[in-house]
Amino acid sequence: MEAMERASLILTLIRELRAVLEREVLLLQGMNFEGLEELQEEKAALADAYEVEVAALRRTPEFVAALDPAVREALLEAMRELRRVMRQNLEALMAARTVTERVARHIAASLETSRHHLGSREPAEGAAQVLPLTLNRQV
Repeated sequence: MEAMERASLILTLIRELRAVLEREVLLLQGMNFEGLEELQEEKAALADAYEVEVAALRRTPEFVAALDPAVREALLEAMRELRRVMRQNLEALMAARTVTERVARHIAASLETSRHHLGSREPAEGAAQVLPLTLNRQV
């Protein structure tokens, strides 16, 4: 593959991966998990393709040397920006994980409190239990 073709491919992968990461961050921040699975599949496929191309870059440093300086700088800047968005994505994933774990702990604690108030007896089968819970869908 010619240097400009490979640079174009890498820049396209970066642009698409960055767009997916940014969409995922928005979904996570809004705690909107609908469509997240498909987005993560797309992210994984793009990340795998990007990883292959970066590995090829490392094996062939003459590729970067053959690029026009402006193209080389655009490629390096795109890679830096992708790393920034990847960090932002990781932070959003960790925040969503923390929120989810806290909700699960709160539900478990509320259930335990409810059982204690019921005299440690299990509710009748099919009986409804009220558990107080407040959610803020923003992370």
